Amino acid sequence: MPRSLYDRNYILLNASNFLYSLYSTVFIFLPPFLYGRNIREGEIGLVMATGTLVSVSLKPVNGLFVDRGGRTAFLVSGSLLACASTIPWLFVTEGGAHLFAIRIFQGAAYSFFATASYAYIAAVAPADRRGEALGVFGLSFFIPTALGGWLGEWVIGWGGFHALFLSAAAIAFLSAIPPLRMKEPQSSSRLSPAMLLDFLSRAYFIPNTAGFLFGMAYGCLFTFLPVFLLIRKIPSLGIFLCVYALTVIGTRTLARRLADRMPRERLSLLSLLLLGAGILAIPFLSGSAGLCAVAVVSGTGHGFLFPSLSALILDRAGKEKGGMAMAMFTGAFDMGMVIGAAAFGFVAQYLGYAAMFYSVAGITGAGSLFFFTQDPAFRKASPPGPVS
Repeated sequence: MPRSLYDRNYILLNASNFLYSLYSTVFIFLPPFLYGRNIREGEIGLVMATGTLVSVSLKPVNGLFVDRGGRTAFLVSGSLLACASTIPWLFVTEGGAHLFAIRIFQGAAYSFFATASYAYIAAVAPADRRGEALGVFGLSFFIPTALGGWLGEWVIGWGGFHALFLSAAAIAFLSAIPPLRMKEPQSSSRLSPAMLLDFLSRAYFIPNTAGFLFGMAYGCLFTFLPVFLLIRKIPSLGIFLCVYALTVIGTRTLARRLADRMPRERLSLLSLLLLGAGILAIPFLSGSAGLCAVAVVSGTGHGFLFPSLSALILDRAGKEKGGMAMAMFTGAFDMGMVIGAAAFGFVAQYLGYAAMFYSVAGITGAGSLFFFTQDPAFRKASPPGPVS
C-alpha cells in the first residue's frame, strides 16, 4: 500500500471516473426522453430501476472477483460495455420490453466499473485518510455532474437525443483508456461466498441500511425531479445539477477531512437528515431560486454522507474485506435507488408528485433516526478509529 494518497494511479482512477461519470450524467435526461415518447411515470420508474437492480445483483459476485485482483480489468470492461449498451438508445421510438433489455446491460456495465473503482480505493488508501480518499474521489463524479447538465441540454438543443446518446457512447469508450495505464494493487484476498453472511451482522447491517435510505432518496430525486420540472415548467435542470454538484464539491474540498475527524455515525445521521429536508421542500418550488436552495441543502447532505458512511464501512471491514464491504454498501445504495425509482414512480402517477416527495422525505428521516439509534457506536459517539 503506497504511503502517498495522491499518486499516479489515484489520479488515473479519478480521470477514468470523471469520464464515466460524465457518461452517466447523460442519463439524467433519460426520463424526459421516455416521457416524450408517451411512457408514463410508473413504467419510467421500472425502466430506470431495472439497470440498478442488475447492478445490485452482480455486485456481490463482482466483489469476490475484484478482491482477488483484476480491478483494472473490471474498470476497462465496465467502460466498454457501457459504450456498447448505449448505442441501442439511438433506435428507440416507443415503449416495450427492449427498454428493459438495454438497461440490463447498462446496469452490468455500471456494476463492473463501480465495484472495481471502490475496491481499488479500499486497497490503496491509507487507513487514516479513508474518508478523504473517498471524498476527493467523489469530486471526479460531481464535477462532471455540474458540467453534464449544461452540456446535455446544449447537445439536445443542437442535435437532439441522437446526438446526446452518440456523445455518451464516445465518452464511455474514452473512460476505458486511463485504467490501461494503472498498476494493479498488490493487495488481494480470496474471500469465500460464505463470508457474505458476515455482512448481515449488526456492524454492517445498520450502515448499509442507511446506505439503502440514501439510495432511495437519491433515486427518487434524480429520476423524477427532471419530469417534475418539465411538468411545472421550471427552468432548468442544468441549474439544479450545477448547484447540487458544486455544493458537493465544496463540502468535499473545504471539509474533506471532516469524515476522518468527526464520529462518522453522527456525521452520517446529520447528512441523511439534510438530504431528506431538501426533498421535502421540492413540492413548494416555483422558480430557479427555490431550486437552487433545494440543491444546496440536499447537496450538502450528499457531500458528507457518502464518504462518512463508506469510510465507516471500511473501518469495520479492514483491508482484507474492503472490496467486498464496498460492494455490499454500494449494493445497498443501489437497491435503495431501485425502490426509489420503481415504487415511488407509481405514487407520483396515482397520488401526485407532492405525495411522492413527502413520502420519500418522511421515510428517509424516520428511517435514519431509527436505524442510527440502534448502532452501539452511534450511541457512544465513538471516534472514527480506522483499522488497517
